Amino acid sequence: MIASPDSILIVNTRLIGDVILTTPLIQMLKDAFPQAAIDFLVNRGTGEFLEKDPRVRKVIYSDKWKRSSSGLGSSYLFKLFRKYDLAITMNTGDRGAVAVAVASKHYRVGYAQSDKPFSRFFRSLLFSHLIDFDETAHIADLCSQVAGVLGIAGQKVQVQLFWQPADADQVMNLLGPRVIPPGYLVIHPFARWRYKYWEISRFCEVSDRLARVHGLQPVWTSSPDPEEIALLQAAAAGCRIKPLLIPGTLSLNQMACLLKGAALYIGLDTAITHIAASTGVPMVALYGPTELWRWHPWDNERSQHEPVAFGYRGTIRSGRMVTLQAGCEHYPCIRPHCYGETENPCMMELTADAVCREAAQILAIKADFEDAHHAG
Repeated sequence: MIASPDSILIVNTRLIGDVILTTPLIQMLKDAFPQAAIDFLVNRGTGEFLEKDPRVRKVIYSDKWKRSSSGLGSSYLFKLFRKYDLAITMNTGDRGAVAVAVASKHYRVGYAQSDKPFSRFFRSLLFSHLIDFDETAHIADLCSQVAGVLGIAGQKVQVQLFWQPADADQVMNLLGPRVIPPGYLVIHPFARWRYKYWEISRFCEVSDRLARVHGLQPVWTSSPDPEEIALLQAAAAGCRIKPLLIPGTLSLNQMACLLKGAALYIGLDTAITHIAASTGVPMVALYGPTELWRWHPWDNERSQHEPVAFGYRGTIRSGRMVTLQAGCEHYPCIRPHCYGETENPCMMELTADAVCREAAQILAIKADFEDAHHAG
C-alpha cells in the first residue's frame, strides 16, 4: 500500500453516468485512508450531485483548455498545481492525464490503452502507477483496478448517491397523497442519445398495465431539456391512467431520493438508470446498441459481482434488477447507421409484454423479500 495521503484528487471529465460509476472509489479510498480529504474534478453539469456527498470535501469544475488571463494555461489546472498527494484519473483522455500530472506531488494514477504504444510510453513516464485500460470490464469495476494498484484491493464496489432532508421534503411535497400503499412506479423514458429511445406508446402501455394490475401510481420524469419536457407532456396524453409528471424539476440527488422510495423503476440506458440501480429499487432497464458488459446497471446488493462476458447481448437478471437487450447481428452492439433514426431497430425488438412480464416477476421477488424481512 502507498503511504497514507493527506489529500486526494479524483478526475473524471466525461459524462454523468461515468461520474456516477466512479463513486465506489470514494468509499474505497475513505476506508483505506480515513483522514484524507477527497476532491473531485468533473465537467460542469456532470458532477454537481457530489456536492452533497459527505465523503467529498470539494467538487472542482473544469473549463475548456485555453490560455487564461495569467498566461499560465487553463485556470482550473493552475488552481490544482501540486495541491494533492495522490491524484487519479478515471479516463484514458489527455485532459485527465494532464490534470493528474499537474495536481499530484507524489502519486499519479492513470490509464493507458495497449493499442496505442506511443501514448502508453508517454503515460508510463507521467504516472507513478499505470493501469492498462480493460475494455472488457464494467465501468464501476475500474474502481477496483485503481484500488488494486494502490494496494487496497478487496473492497466492495458500491455505487452511492446522497441527499439531504430538504431534498426528501421536496420529493414528498411533489408526490403528495400518491405515496400511499402499494406506492408508485417511476418511468424515465428518455436518454441522452436518440438511438437509445424506446417507442413512447409502449411506455404508455406499460405504465397503464402496471398501474392497473399492481395498483401503482405512475410517476414520469424527464431532464430539464425543453424537448424532453414537451415529449413528456405529450406522452401523458396517451396514458389512460394519468401519470404524475415531474418535468426536470429534481436534482440528481432528489431523483435518487424519489427512486429509493419507489416500488418499481422502468427506464433506458441513461444516467438515471444508474442512479436507480444505486438505490436498490426493483427495476427493468431497456438497452439497445450498447456495450452491455461495460454499462449494465450495477447491483450493489450482490456480494460478489459476476462479470458479464465480453461481447454479451441479451438479458441480465440480478436479484430485483433486470436488464433487457434485444439480439443483434452487428458486433459489438453499436450500429452507427441507426444513430439518426427515431426508432432504433434493436430497441423496437423489446415488447411491452416482455417488460410487464419482467416487472411482475421482480415485484413478486420484492414481496417475498419484504415478507421474509418482516418475519425475521
